[in-house]
Amino acid sequence: MARRIGPEIYQIQQCIDKPVMDEEFHNRDELPTWYDPDRSIHVCNNAYLVNGERTLLYDTVSPGARDLLLAELDDLVGADGLDYVVPSHPEAPHAGNTNAILREYPDAELLSSAYGRGEELYYLDRGRKVEVGDTVDLGGLVVEFVEAAFPDTAFHIWMKERESGALFTADWMGSLHMDGECLKFNDELDVPVTAERIIEMQARALRWLQYCDPEAVYRAIDELIEDHDPQILAPAHGVVIREDAVAHLELSKTVVEMITTGGRLAELK
Repeated sequence: MARRIGPEIYQIQQCIDKPVMDEEFHNRDELPTWYDPDRSIHVCNNAYLVNGERTLLYDTVSPGARDLLLAELDDLVGADGLDYVVPSHPEAPHAGNTNAILREYPDAELLSSAYGRGEELYYLDRGRKVEVGDTVDLGGLVVEFVEAAFPDTAFHIWMKERESGALFTADWMGSLHMDGECLKFNDELDVPVTAERIIEMQARALRWLQYCDPEAVYRAIDELIEDHDPQILAPAHGVVIREDAVAHLELSKTVVEMITTGGRLAELK
């Protein structure tokens, strides 16, 4: 499934039922306000197409959604094809369809992070390496590669689109959603994203947070806001936030505090 999130920027979403999480939530003594026990929990993998005069795909969703991804790309780019593919880092939900995309669009250029080591499994060592500050002019839209403030692996790159102010944060700012909320934006949810919702994904995806210096993380969040002033947050595993993006980045400080002081991580399976 795909949805337009900004000026010619499209979200392609792979949703996955998580019955193990349903069981865990059913056994909790206190349920969060956003959780509906009559509906199933979904986690998602998002890819984002930036569609100017030239086209760029950031992340690739996982191989289990290969047919969905290729069909959506065909609908969105048509005969014009795809010009660039940028996996944020070498894990299946982010880079797992890189090979298939390059076979489908042989003229597309692979752009991959200059940091860390190459990963032959995903062909990432064969692409053009991009560094923080590098830009790609897509014609009407310009993407800039930015430092991954909260990486899952060293081989990692974030991206922003300058005109819309969209910041693509890979594993950071992920969140769960319920059946029926797929592809909804945060401002369309009955219960918008809260720290309690974010922590369910964030603590699982970035388990190093339990060992972090929270003050250093808070400073990194402040620097992220000062440097980029995002208008849209586009995470790989969560709901797109297109209103009050800075306020939600501030909210992520509460998530870090919950993880580092409340023992919350130990409760998550």
